[in-house]
Amino acid sequence: MTEEMLEHYLHPDAPAEEFEFPLCTLAVAAWILPDFISELRAMQPAPGVIVYDPFLPHGLVAAHVLGIPAVSTVTHPGPGTMPHPPQLIEEWERHAVVRRARREIIQQYDFDVFAQGTLMEFYSPDLNLVTTIPEFFAPPRLSPQLKRFGNFPFHCVGPLVNTKLKRVAHAALDSAEAPVPWDVIDQAIAQSKRLVFLSMGTVATGNQWSGSFGPLAAHNGIQNCTGKDFLQRVWRIAFEALADEEDLLVLMVVGPKADAMDALPEAPSNFIIRQTVPQLDVLKRCRAFITHGGNNSIHEALAFAVPMAVIPMFGDQPYNSDAIASLRCGFSFRYPLQTLSAERLRKAVRGLLMEPSYHCAAMQMSQKLCCASGAKGAVEAILRTTSQCHLAGA
Repeated sequence: MTEEMLEHYLHPDAPAEEFEFPLCTLAVAAWILPDFISELRAMQPAPGVIVYDPFLPHGLVAAHVLGIPAVSTVTHPGPGTMPHPPQLIEEWERHAVVRRARREIIQQYDFDVFAQGTLMEFYSPDLNLVTTIPEFFAPPRLSPQLKRFGNFPFHCVGPLVNTKLKRVAHAALDSAEAPVPWDVIDQAIAQSKRLVFLSMGTVATGNQWSGSFGPLAAHNGIQNCTGKDFLQRVWRIAFEALADEEDLLVLMVVGPKADAMDALPEAPSNFIIRQTVPQLDVLKRCRAFITHGGNNSIHEALAFAVPMAVIPMFGDQPYNSDAIASLRCGFSFRYPLQTLSAERLRKAVRGLLMEPSYHCAAMQMSQKLCCASGAKGAVEAILRTTSQCHLAGA
């Protein structure tokens, strides 16, 4: 929040805990809504539908003001992946910065964002497009979700992926990364070595490196861990688990932080360490994936029929981890401070490599992802909903 926003919603000297994430998100939304709606009203031709991210309420409020339908794009498997306890939601909504922002939106736009939503969950009563397949969908399941948006329409369209687009390697990486030694990797594969890919995502290696994971990790028992503490523990265990496996080559991604490898032992000789890699190119080659279980990562891995050992941290990752295990596409290390050890990780990786059932299950999911409607189905659903809403309002 800027100084102007602090002065408007709280006071300039407010302690950080009064506007820390996610409390600040509603104030930010309320602050920019006037300009956002003004720009939408000036558009020619006028918008007929707003497609938005339900993490923030901008799209929903603007659609209400303009009298047009709203469609959210849900980039995780659904509301049930992040079921915040009712007492936590009540605590968030009691904070002054949240109450004032909510009141301002009601007064200016006659729209109560908490009538049918909660912080970080502003779904649409018109349509919500979920970028997964039904096997992974997580519907609303706790009382606040069921009460506020339990009857909203959620439609699974599968991943919206364009492999032809160049991707940002890591938003926090400000220097040229070392190239991936594809010749070494391809030669090892040609010599019958199996490539194991270890990547724990970009959030814990970036924004959450120094700060504790907080309440979004409470349902996984690691809310007091920082990204550095947790990931270095994972990497140390991986070194111990896979160092003596001569038939394996491990490509491990550690992110952009200069102190990523501080206090860790020297990497084993069968490990290649890089700050970032082109993940899709690696997944095409690897036989097993040790991952945090982020939505993009699990869907990309399944697209290539790669089984996984999932070590989740926060958000939707614990749910995704359990889903991978229940579908027999890999192993789940939910509650990793209790479940993850070198022996268990070694056993999991060996299971992924030696037991055909994991690859077969991943292949079945790959085929279902391939058959999903994707971007074409999403566009058709948006146009269909827009037409229905306009007819109903005529």
